[in-house]
Amino acid sequence: MTTAPLARLNALYLALWFPCLSTDRLRREKQINADRALVATRRAGSGVVLAAVDALAASEGLAPGMTLASARAIHPDLRAEPLDPAADAALVQRLADWCDRYSPLVAVAGSDRLVIEATGCTHLFGGEKAMLTDARDRLCRTGLSVRAALAASPGAAIALALHGSQDCVVSERRGLSTALADLPVSALALAEGAMDREALTGMHRVGLHHLGDLYQLPRAALATRFGPAVVSALDRLLGQASHPIAPRRPTTPYRFRLAFADPIGLRSDIDAALVQLLLDLSQQLQEKAMGCRRLTLTACRADGTVQEITIGTSRPVRAVPPLMRLLAEKLESLDPGFGIDCLILTAPIVEPFEHDQIDSRALAEESGTGGTTADDRLASVCDRLINRLGGENLFRLAPVDSRLPDTAQGQRPAVSSRRDPASDWPRTVGRPTRLLGQPIPLVPLHAPRPGDPLVRFRLRGREHRVRIAQGPERIAPDWWRRDAAWVAGARDYWQVEDEAGQRFWIYRDGTAGAPAGSDSGSGVESGKADTPRPHWFLHGLW
Repeated sequence: MTTAPLARLNALYLALWFPCLSTDRLRREKQINADRALVATRRAGSGVVLAAVDALAASEGLAPGMTLASARAIHPDLRAEPLDPAADAALVQRLADWCDRYSPLVAVAGSDRLVIEATGCTHLFGGEKAMLTDARDRLCRTGLSVRAALAASPGAAIALALHGSQDCVVSERRGLSTALADLPVSALALAEGAMDREALTGMHRVGLHHLGDLYQLPRAALATRFGPAVVSALDRLLGQASHPIAPRRPTTPYRFRLAFADPIGLRSDIDAALVQLLLDLSQQLQEKAMGCRRLTLTACRADGTVQEITIGTSRPVRAVPPLMRLLAEKLESLDPGFGIDCLILTAPIVEPFEHDQIDSRALAEESGTGGTTADDRLASVCDRLINRLGGENLFRLAPVDSRLPDTAQGQRPAVSSRRDPASDWPRTVGRPTRLLGQPIPLVPLHAPRPGDPLVRFRLRGREHRVRIAQGPERIAPDWWRRDAAWVAGARDYWQVEDEAGQRFWIYRDGTAGAPAGSDSGSGVESGKADTPRPHWFLHGLW
């Protein structure tokens, strides 16, 4: 007689189901009012159908598979957004990472489900019920709809989360048959992964609607009538057959540990140990052609407490001196106490290391700075500012795919998961080095013909005479996007230079303003009283 291992007898699995994952994500990202029904749509042939609905839309009778036109006929005030499977999958992965707090074994069991192997972990949270409640409440506070169940087999946990009562806990295998008896036979597909639709239809045809209806039937007869997959799925649900899960493989970070025979406390000893750890890290990063973007130094003290310091860099770095310089600023806050038994250096975020082509003339000019280029010095300054002020207080400009000059770039954090190489920036010709945040109105001192630039204009009380003009360049706004700054329509841009050598980037919006004969104090020559004149603005400077 063989005995199952102890871990097998006491196995516990926590299943989390997010029934409104897509709509919950859309509502949170787009800040949609909770009182308005929301659905996610997808294209099906020549039409649009519902792919996911929230609880409010479901209460109105809407369901996935219904056409959007039919849904709007039922609920006219419906908010419809396109389905984004990639964003949903990324959210599930982030949720799986978050669930590592409960167990290191977390499996993605579908597009909207997670299974956590909670064996040996429940006592850390006060028991099975307390662990389940903690996970559900924390996720609900983030705006997600969650159904949870804990059972002695993964298939049963998923089935109870989808079809059972809220917060169901079945911690013993002998209680599974009772807990699963009232579930529909369609729950068999959750244990098998795929179930023949004809088998499910056949069971309904002969009056087998619930799992409890299958318990008293001979397994051989079930396999003969509906196929062996039905028997296999039922055994998995009841914990009578193996049903392994496939937990995610966590990415092993770059981690280096240095233990000491006697606790250390002097700053010189800590610096020497840190240099050794950085050398080991740099060598491994060089072998992998990687650079680190974040470093964490963990100090395990003799009194059993732990201290951590973290630094970040604006681009991948693997050289020891700049990393040591950044860590040295944070070491002032490290209190060794009665001594440090062990130092652990971890690089949780690494990226491919990119080599830059260096101009030999630049090297000659920078010979007095130890061979570092201007870009290296700028990155070093950014890293020091980030670690002193915080990454959220320092930003850089990033290109935006837009033809409009005032929306062609945007802000993003200086520390992010990816840096923008210079090649990402479009090489535009004729753009000023300084773009004004708000265009300044110009006072034309003559009435130019259509298609001609200004020859004389007044800017803030000072008169300018144009010596050279180049243009026009017509820029039109996106017709599908409403932008208040471009409500006047297309603009004709000119590059002009006055007699003093100042260069301006001006434009004419072409909208109808005050009649040309009106008294505006600009000295503009009078025309017909009902002829509209365009407005001129200064938008940039060189």
